[in-house]
Amino acid sequence: MTTTTDTATDLRDRRRDILGCALVGCLGITILNALTLRYGIYYSDNILTLYPVAVQSLSESFKIFVRPIEYLIILAANNVYLPLWLGVPLFCTVGATILSALACELVFERQLPRTEWWVLGLANPLLFYTVSQPIISQAVANLLFAGGLFAFALELRWLWGRSPSGQRADGASVLLNVIAAALFFTKETAVAGAVILPSASALIRLRTRRLSPMYLLSLLLPIGAACGWILLKLKFPNLIPTEAGRYGLQLNPIKWGENLMTTLAFPVTPLPSSFIAFEVLRPVWVVVALGSVALFVGMISCEFLRRPRVIFPLVIIVASCAPMILVRVSELYPSMIAPFAVSSALLFGFSKMRRLALIYGVSLYTASLGNGIIYSLGSDFNFLGLKHLQYSIYTKEYQFYPICPIGTTTHVGWDPTIPRDVPYIPGVRGAITCAR
Repeated sequence: MTTTTDTATDLRDRRRDILGCALVGCLGITILNALTLRYGIYYSDNILTLYPVAVQSLSESFKIFVRPIEYLIILAANNVYLPLWLGVPLFCTVGATILSALACELVFERQLPRTEWWVLGLANPLLFYTVSQPIISQAVANLLFAGGLFAFALELRWLWGRSPSGQRADGASVLLNVIAAALFFTKETAVAGAVILPSASALIRLRTRRLSPMYLLSLLLPIGAACGWILLKLKFPNLIPTEAGRYGLQLNPIKWGENLMTTLAFPVTPLPSSFIAFEVLRPVWVVVALGSVALFVGMISCEFLRRPRVIFPLVIIVASCAPMILVRVSELYPSMIAPFAVSSALLFGFSKMRRLALIYGVSLYTASLGNGIIYSLGSDFNFLGLKHLQYSIYTKEYQFYPICPIGTTTHVGWDPTIPRDVPYIPGVRGAITCAR
């Protein structure tokens, strides 16, 4: 393992590593997409995503979510060929993996060996959920958060290296502010990162007196985006945390600790998270998850002791996960930090054990593949005769409202004459039509 001393990672020398990671990642995701297309999986519980596209109304989408980027992408795909949306999470997930790994190298001032780079393309147990559902806002949020994290890591490197100010030094912060502005309009769970990353960068620049006109001008972007997001939320009050409900704010420190542990467990546990949907397998997953988190925290703690200055960027990352900790944790949400967490595990836990790193990475991907197989077999799948438990996308509670088959639906439309109530959208009657 080598130690990086330059301001930024020399991308030209790492082209083969990055290309290998991208190719392996694309191959792994393509296999998961093949499951989605081959087994006739339906859009289930995706009415909130597809309804605004079917009626072609941005204002209707704001009544449900403030996610205009997702709406515009799926609308564009629907106007051409709807399954094209599958390419968006593929691109975003591979990009997020690469950017998170580069950010990890900058934060810890070490380089991942080539083997770990190639393994990293597959090593994500949360891949299936992220790439198989048309909730592409999560994949876009993952990419933008990883890009913001990389830009923030560059800022920290210049702070630690005491680099002089200038246009080159301003570039990372300007990029960070642009990314943060876009991040507001991806997914609600990414809003904390959209606020915290540029705020931390501003604090760094204020302390080092590097408030250039270019930087201050770019800082108006996330400020304006935050104001716009708040105004939209006030006009369309949806998914605002309250004291009760699915998105109720948890005012319990013990619950916060549990959510933090769960958020860390999902990315680093080498078992299918779909095990949680089965009676006997749920405690097995929990035990393995607790062990995985303990090992991960232990490795990071050793790095704290060796290099205390890494605490600050890691605190920023944890703070960016505030909605998952304070409101609600889900299998989907921690995919935002999964590539960084896995990169850290490979960097510290398996840096000198390439065979073990390969086994761990393949195990994480096998977990994603297992999730895909279990989901593809349907909610009635009888796995070893075990009782089903309510959990995520793998049970009937999620798959109760099939809309259109993903693989054979070319476009979706809206028929208001069908006398049917639409789930989760009060006062709306009609049905989505599927063109094949």
